[in-house]
Amino acid sequence: MKFHVRKAFAALLAAVLLCAYLSPAQAEQTALNILIIGVDSSPEGKRGRSDAMMLAQVDAESGSVRIASFLRDLYVSIPGAGSTRLNAAYYYGGEKLLKETLEKHFDLRIDRTVTVRFSTLIDVIDQLGGVEMEISPKELSHFNDIVMDYNRSYSLSGGTVKEAGTHLLNGKQALCYSRIRKIDSDFQRVSRQQRMIAAMLDRISALPKWDLLGLALKTISKLDTDLSLRDVMGLMPMAARLKTLDFQTVTVPFEGAFTEETVNGMMVLKPDLPTCKRRLKTFFSP
Repeated sequence: MKFHVRKAFAALLAAVLLCAYLSPAQAEQTALNILIIGVDSSPEGKRGRSDAMMLAQVDAESGSVRIASFLRDLYVSIPGAGSTRLNAAYYYGGEKLLKETLEKHFDLRIDRTVTVRFSTLIDVIDQLGGVEMEISPKELSHFNDIVMDYNRSYSLSGGTVKEAGTHLLNGKQALCYSRIRKIDSDFQRVSRQQRMIAAMLDRISALPKWDLLGLALKTISKLDTDLSLRDVMGLMPMAARLKTLDFQTVTVPFEGAFTEETVNGMMVLKPDLPTCKRRLKTFFSP
């Protein structure tokens, strides 16, 4: 079985480490909207489909972080590429086209973009000392299969767990956990990733200020982003508020606002765009 790494959590990680500390883009705007894109590693000069697409709204004034995760199988029209799955937008036109597609269909404002690859996820989680996550009996066997598949692909060993329960996952294990999907659906996979964000915040909140700054500066150099070091430095005082952040997440399409269909042999989710736009507006502007 060929191993296909899921990096959705890598994108979420970028939100936690970087986007939560960004200063407002304009004086009259307290919230900054950052499109976070998780992608597989690919040969130099080549681009694959985006594995994760999330919009993180960070409000420096109120100390809130809101993340909307967009499922890969959303069926939308992509400018210049026709109607297909949302994750093809990055393949056809990178960050710019994905941003344009999301803004067009969901009436969103996107200020910055961050693109992350899975190796960054592994490195940063290991530097944090891992993340605590509960692996359910239902998830256990599939999790171990993914770990063993990863080991075969990269000539590694170890990382499986013997029983269900709460475990301290290292970077490799966290990456494999974020890939679990076949036992349920992409909705549950995104839910796992969102729970991991909460676990990440717990680990990050325990870091001394200068350790956190060093980690952020080291990480930003590995990202494809239009964020600057000044952005990262600007909200370092927010580090003291991590334990009390107002952190909320949603998944798009919303429950009851889509239909499952087969188009040209593809299983897709056709969104009820008016409903999704309305609920996103409420989520980002409570």
